Amino acid sequence: METQPAVGLTVTEAAAAKLAEALAQLEKPGAAVRVYAQGHGHHAQYGMSVDEHALDGDVVLQAGAVTIRVDPASWVRLEGATIDWTADERGEGFVIHPARAHEGCGCGGGCGCGH
Repeated sequence: METQPAVGLTVTEAAAAKLAEALAQLEKPGAAVRVYAQGHGHHAQYGMSVDEHALDGDVVLQAGAVTIRVDPASWVRLEGATIDWTADERGEGFVIHPARAHEGCGCGGGCGCGH
């Protein structure tokens, strides 16, 4: 499986550093970050987990020292997304900003998503 630079998925420097820090604390050599998407449109949910096994068809990207794996179904929704680390008065954590969050939601405009 070929690893590519994180083209098509932007990982900010802050997020890459925090991901690398979290993986290092686990002391699991070869562990990667799996990024996934479930659902569609403004109902989609995005997340990340520690992943120790690549799956057939995974898109494998490199963001600094961190390997990122995305399954093909999630890649369709995550291509063009940005993963960031934020810290403010509400707390701190990772945020995934999808590029296509409102594509095809069909809500009729009532939710403020721009349709």
